[in-house]
Amino acid sequence: MALAALIDDAERFLDAWPTTPHLFHRPPDSFRSLLTRQEVDDLIDHDCLGLRNVALLKENRPVEPFRYADGDTPRRGALRRHLEGGGTLSLRQLERLKPSLAVLHRELVTETGYAVHVNAYYTPAGAHGLKYHYDPYLTLIVQLSGSKAWPTHRPFVANPVRGHLSFHQLGFTAEQRRYLEHAAPEETYTLRPGDVLWLPRGYVHSPYTVGGEPSLHLTIALKERTWHWVAEQLTDAVLDRALRDPAMRAAVAPAEITSAPDRAVREMRAYLVGALLTLDQVAMAGLIREAALRPE
Repeated sequence: MALAALIDDAERFLDAWPTTPHLFHRPPDSFRSLLTRQEVDDLIDHDCLGLRNVALLKENRPVEPFRYADGDTPRRGALRRHLEGGGTLSLRQLERLKPSLAVLHRELVTETGYAVHVNAYYTPAGAHGLKYHYDPYLTLIVQLSGSKAWPTHRPFVANPVRGHLSFHQLGFTAEQRRYLEHAAPEETYTLRPGDVLWLPRGYVHSPYTVGGEPSLHLTIALKERTWHWVAEQLTDAVLDRALRDPAMRAAVAPAEITSAPDRAVREMRAYLVGALLTLDQVAMAGLIREAALRPE
């Protein structure tokens, strides 16, 4: 079981998804088969990374690609110079680059039914990657090399998702920024090789390296299915059925849309409620499982 290799009590977690951080410990060399710092150094120094697999971060923001790349390829030595200047490298879509991570990715999708992506972050000693922010999905932080501290605060926003209330949409209010500037973190987790941090979506964090070594960690994002997602699957099934009904393909008179839409709304509400009530629950459960396991 892939999740059990990362965390304790994986079966219990799958039954009752935790919404608070948890820190787990494994032996320091537990995740060497996934990715090592030497492998990342080799990818960097042999110019093996294209833009689709790398992003540069510095001073709490992405670096625009034109500053370090020509076309789809970073300039020779640009990634190493970025690290030496205190910047962070974000390695993207690693499940498409390394077989061991492809296996982990596939097994996590199968076990959870969630969409998953695997990134790595390589941050020099004494540096920040991204300062305070929050993510719209659960992340498992797997420390591979060096040490990194993760100061955290409770969410300002309940259950953010990418399309609604995400950090990229909202940022922080002035009051929230003042709070983060002056309030001590509720908890700071210091991760060393073999440690795994379960960080629920919405938790505000600002990780930075500690000690004299660079830090390399994996961020495994589990993009949780929500009740809204389940509702979308049911609604899609009802609308697909409606398209097969000639009456549903008939035109609606202009007056019923522009002047007196009450009747149209009333009839469609009754139709949709009736259609939902008559859906085959066993068949729909199968469709939802298929949708959850479909590659994204």
